[in-house]
Parts: sequence; C-alpha cells; structure tokens
Amino acid sequence: MPLDRDAFEQQATWCRQLGSQFTAAVLDALVATLDASTATGRKVIDWPGAAGPLKDVVPLRLSGALHAMVLSGQSPQLAALYPPNPMPAQAQLTEAISATVKNCDAQICAFLQFAPQTNEVARASLLMAGLSVIAADTNLPLALYEIGASGGLNLNLDRFSHQLGSARLGDPASALRLTPRWQGSAPTLPPTIIARGGCDLNPIDVTAPAQATRLLSYIWPDQPDRLSRTRAAIDVAQRHPPELTAADAANWVESLCAAPPDTGQTRVLMHSIAWQYMPDTVQTRITQAMEEAGKSATQNSPLAWLAFELNAQGQAQLTLRLWPFHSAIRVLADANPHVQQVTWHGVELDI
Repeated sequence: MPLDRDAFEQQATWCRQLGSQFTAAVLDALVATLDASTATGRKVIDWPGAAGPLKDVVPLRLSGALHAMVLSGQSPQLAALYPPNPMPAQAQLTEAISATVKNCDAQICAFLQFAPQTNEVARASLLMAGLSVIAADTNLPLALYEIGASGGLNLNLDRFSHQLGSARLGDPASALRLTPRWQGSAPTLPPTIIARGGCDLNPIDVTAPAQATRLLSYIWPDQPDRLSRTRAAIDVAQRHPPELTAADAANWVESLCAAPPDTGQTRVLMHSIAWQYMPDTVQTRITQAMEEAGKSATQNSPLAWLAFELNAQGQAQLTLRLWPFHSAIRVLADANPHVQQVTWHGVELDI
C-alpha cells in the first residue's frame, strides 16, 4: 500500500493557509522520505483508517512527534533547523527529518497512537462568548463538562482575559490576554462558573513536565504566539489543576446525562475541534444522550451543548443547543480553527 500523499498534501495546504509555512515544509519532507524501512513509515503506510485532516490527521500526529523530538532534545540535528532558526532549504530539512525518523523510530512510532491534543488556547475566547450567551439565556451559573479536553487548559477560560471587539470578558488582570480580530457585536455578560471537569481518552497532566512538553509539541513551531499562549495557560493550569477523567467520551456523557441534574445551574457540554476525532458510533451515542436528557431539562436545570467544530465543508463554526429554550442548532459564530478571526452572528442560522 503506498503512502497517502493526498492526506499530507491537503494538510500542508491547510497549514500554509493558517500561516505555518514551516509545518507545511515538514509535511512535504515527510512525503519525500517516509517508506517501509522504518516502523514509523510502515505504520503510516498501513494506516487502517482515514489519514486525512478531517479524520485521523496522521500528518499532524507525525509533525507533532518530530516537534517533540526537538523540544525534548532527542534530535539536535533537527533542532538546529527548527524555529526560531531561519527557514532551512527543503533538501536540508528532508535530510534531517529522515535521520530523525531513523534515530528516533520507536519514540515517533509510539507517538502516532495519540490524536493531536493541541488544546488551542485561542479557542477559549469563542467558548467564553458562547458561555456568555448561555448565561444570558438562562440567568443561571454554569457547570462545565468538556469532552476531548486534552490537558484541560480551556476549562480555566474564565481565568484568561478576553477582548472581544469592544467587549471584555474573563479576568482583566490575567497575564494571558486573548484578542481575536472580532467582527460583529459580542456578548457582554460574564458567566459564573461553579463547577468544571473534563474527559479525554488520554488526558494530559500538565503538572508533569514530559506531558506538558507533549502538549506543546502539537503546536506548529513557527507560531511563537501560540506557543507563548499555551505556556501561559499551562502556568494557569498548574495553579488551578483541572479535574480530568480518562474515559470514552460517549460513556462519560451518558453518565452525565443519566445523573439527576442539580437545580439552579446550567449543565454545559462543550468541546472544540475534537468531534472529528471521535468514531461515528461515539458521536451518535453522545447526540442521542444529549437529546434524550434535553427532553427533561427545565428552566431551573437547563442543558446546553456548545461546540466549536468543523462543518461538512471544513469550516469552523461555534454552535449552540440549549434545552428547554431552543433545542435547534444555532450558529453563533464563524472563525478559523485557531480563532485569529471571528465573525459573530449570535442569531439563528441554517447549517
């Protein structure tokens, strides 16, 4: 079976569009060098599922693995070419990647079992805006439940500072300041968060240095602002460790929905760029559990589903369902996956 070149080329195109020329060059180098002579090459060539950017994202698993070899000091040859060093010649990068795959074959191959867990902190601003809408609609404090939580960095989103156009939410004194380019109005009600927790198949304990490095490795190395934001969010999480559970998302959500809700608060299921990594059966079970629980939601114990995910056309949208107020899906905003640019709707749109 040949290498799925289309998966790498499509992901490289997306990387260029999202401002990471270096990661695109890494993916081009991998296409040129991966073969069956290494365990890593064989694993990628024989990948059993869809390797592309809308499903298993194998190219980003690999680029994350290489970045981890740089951050952990296991590949000095490759580190000499990574940012903040100048952009290397493609042939030089290809040679260094080929050598690193051979020298760190076991470590890279093992890294591939995990889907990328970027915990993109910039998405917290969009989620915070969504929580403001929920708080305004329900007039209740919120209990947050995040699936695909990774290291749980965004469970601390109210401890960040968010400048959303002319509106400001979160902690104005926070060292972590998020300022996406915002088009349209913005919600202004600060949500009160009284409980928070998350689940992931492989939650990352950012209080452990090696796991914090793994989380950083999924960030594209030529985007220093993203690395800086994540390091700042890790600092917050080390002071306010999120409660994370290693669990299948469907099992976790079904347990959440089966438990009697507390009155006087809104349960909020939230996730961001995680849905695509979940099998169809998991997606179906979560949807069924939420819709069934929504039938018994009341104005004193509402249920919300806030998601920032890619639609069928690959466009990222913030959507909300809120039982019993409006169970239909509302599109609150469009944004790029890294939330540099937001178009806020805050009204019901067809999707």
